[in-house]
Amino acid sequence: MSLAHPSNYGERFPIDIHGNTVTNDYIVVLHETVGSASSALNTFATNHPNDNDQVSYHTLIGLDGTIHYVVPPEQRAFGAGNSSFQSTFGEEAVFTNAEFPSSVNNFAYHISLETPPDGQNNNYATHSGYTEAQYQSLAWLLARTTVPNERITTHKAVDRSGSRSDPRSFDSQRLVNLLNQYPSRAGL
Repeated sequence: MSLAHPSNYGERFPIDIHGNTVTNDYIVVLHETVGSASSALNTFATNHPNDNDQVSYHTLIGLDGTIHYVVPPEQRAFGAGNSSFQSTFGEEAVFTNAEFPSSVNNFAYHISLETPPDGQNNNYATHSGYTEAQYQSLAWLLARTTVPNERITTHKAVDRSGSRSDPRSFDSQRLVNLLNQYPSRAGL
């Protein structure tokens, strides 16, 4: 376990800043580290008292498939700032802090894949994609949830700023094929 510093995560709010009850179903947001797993884990373990610097994922999957648990699932990780999820119910986001735009963090489970060495530092030209071990671990992890496939998304898809493109070189069909091997995913 590689727990984040408490400044990099918080409580999930039952009520938003306007007094509305939060009823969103959970989503999974897939990310990538951009650097090495150890660099990301060190960042999460560092105290960030400034709200603008706080960042975390619930889990991080290394190139060798190792799953690092970073933030307990019942807590709110800070993985997607200005964000929303488009569902059959419309745009979903929750205002939890008057100083920041609404986001999906309150109802998201954030999973990051370690970026391959050839794709680090946002190198798009040579990003080779993720390892078989990472896809296997990701499918295993997701098979233990009740989050339906249509509520598994990417950082790029939820980002409203247009500045996020992760996870780059992600093969969503490969993940779906692996997920379909788990009986627990039937009907989700």
